[in-house]
Amino acid sequence: PLRPGKMVPTSEKGRFYAFGRVFSGIIATGQTVRIQGPDYIPGKKVDLFVKKVQRTVLMMGRYTEQLEDCPCGNLIGLVGIDTYLLKAGTITSDEKAYNFVTMKYSVSPVVRVAVDVQNAADLPKLMEGLKRLAKSDPLVQWLHRPDG
Repeated sequence: PLRPGKMVPTSEKGRFYAFGRVFSGIIATGQTVRIQGPDYIPGKKVDLFVKKVQRTVLMMGRYTEQLEDCPCGNLIGLVGIDTYLLKAGTITSDEKAYNFVTMKYSVSPVVRVAVDVQNAADLPKLMEGLKRLAKSDPLVQWLHRPDG
C-alpha cells in the first residue's frame, strides 16, 4: 500500500501528484489500484474507487523522472489519483487492506477570512482556486455558505 501524504501541484493546471511512500510491494504505471478515501469501510463501496495509475514519477526537488515501477521504501508521485482523493487516503491493490489512520493535527484554525468576488462571473474561479489550495495544504479548511 501507499499513503499519499501530500497533493503536490503539477505544471498542468488544476492537476496534482499524489505524493507518498510505498510501504510494501511495487507500484507501477498502468497498475489497477484501489483508492480508499478516509471514509472507506472494508467490505463497503463507500469512498472507494478502482482506477489505473496513469504515471509513476520519482520527485527530486523541482524535477520529476518518470518510472515504469517503484519498489517499497521510496517516496514517489502518482498521476491520475488526484481526482479521487482530497487530502488523505490509502492506495492499495489488496481487496482486504484497511486504511491508514488519517493524521490528526493538533492545531486549530488561526485565521478566518471572508472572501467575496467583485464580479459574480468570477465566483467559479474563486471556488476552484480555494479547492486547489485546500488540496495542496492539509491544514487549510474552507467552506461556502449558501447566503454568500
